[in-house]
Amino acid sequence: MPMEKEKFLEQFSKQALDERVSLFLGAGGSCDAGYPTWADLLEPMAKELKTTINSSTDYYLLAQYYANTFGRNELRKKIDSYLNKNKFESPLLNELVEVGFTNIWTTNFDNTIELNYLNRNILTNKIFKDADLSNIELNKKINIFKLNGDINNREEIIATQSDYEKYIDNHHIMLMFFKRELISSTFLFIGYSFTDHLVLNCLSEIKRYLGESANCHYTIIKREPDNQYFDYFIDDLEKRYNLRVLLVNEYKEVPIILAQLNQKIRNKRVFISGSFSSYESDIEQYSHDLSKALAFSLLGNNYRIVNGIGRRFGTHLIGYANEYLAKEGVKDIEKYLIVRPFVGKGQNAINEKRYLREEVIKKCGSAIFVFGDHTNTTSGVMEEFNIACRQHKTIIPIAYPGMISDDIWKKVSENITLYPYLEGVINKLSSSETIETLYKTIIYILDSIQDNI
Repeated sequence: MPMEKEKFLEQFSKQALDERVSLFLGAGGSCDAGYPTWADLLEPMAKELKTTINSSTDYYLLAQYYANTFGRNELRKKIDSYLNKNKFESPLLNELVEVGFTNIWTTNFDNTIELNYLNRNILTNKIFKDADLSNIELNKKINIFKLNGDINNREEIIATQSDYEKYIDNHHIMLMFFKRELISSTFLFIGYSFTDHLVLNCLSEIKRYLGESANCHYTIIKREPDNQYFDYFIDDLEKRYNLRVLLVNEYKEVPIILAQLNQKIRNKRVFISGSFSSYESDIEQYSHDLSKALAFSLLGNNYRIVNGIGRRFGTHLIGYANEYLAKEGVKDIEKYLIVRPFVGKGQNAINEKRYLREEVIKKCGSAIFVFGDHTNTTSGVMEEFNIACRQHKTIIPIAYPGMISDDIWKKVSENITLYPYLEGVINKLSSSETIETLYKTIIYILDSIQDNI
């Protein structure tokens, strides 16, 4: 039974936040960047062979016939001419990059996905043969596994039936890595038709050995109302291969769904801005009480905390967050507590700090503001508020007398129509309220925003 969109968003966003997701990108994933599908790629070659392409065409076999007739080098030149002349950006690929996949697997020859990362100054590591596996990056580089080879190495591409038949022998270790990741990670298949047997055989093998304990994976597929076997095909994907299928009427729906997915992921990351320099016992105690309550309530409700280590308050918050995660036995703390100090040096220090703030806040859905000293220099809390406003984040100010957050609270209150999610609750966001009222109100706001996606 195909799944509902809301269920897909809920389940896959949770997996993405836990950093257990991989992408499998098929030819359809590059189409709106101007690249051809297999059918589009081979159609001119089919005409040269005086034949046609239909839904039952075996593309590897057709490519084999072309190579047999005109030579393999001519086939490679044809493929190269079609794949090296298009743009690389598209709404679909833009959203896919934002999801945060650490590993990407693709049957595409083109360099579309790599160029999208390069354009964002994100390093990638390309792997298309067994020998490349020794260069796998397990840290911050994005690994791109190209199962059918790379257009920049035409001799290595998998295009014909004979290439496909030799694949298992020539890419034995690559397939082992692929199967391992299918077991340990949750895949999202985009633009993939499941018409060749390479992926399905891997999924089937895992299902045979692991049974119902095998990982579930996800795919988004366009409905085919004219295909009498389509419903049976979807049912087969779900029952035999552990694939959860989300159906759409048009391909243009996919980037919209992915945008909603990214918003769902961002909304689970809460940026908390706050700092103060005073050593007065009242503010010190309030900071301890508030930071502990925020850390425990946010993490306890499966939100992620993002912080730039603001003076005093930041250290309190991080300390209590670590305390909570230790009590829960969480080992990979970085998934739940994301600490990004805003540092700069020299003449460009201000710009460097601003850039870091913008990049960190961009990955969050909401921002909480508390404290903030009034000084002769620009307040970090106020700057972070301005950035969050420009980026249209959910703004949650906690008023504290004499501090920047009080100024922010007043500004928001005076323009409450711009912050509809705060209507009816803004007066509860004040240090005059109990700590319990504060954190319950904040969780209520965050949950309401999440539910409305």
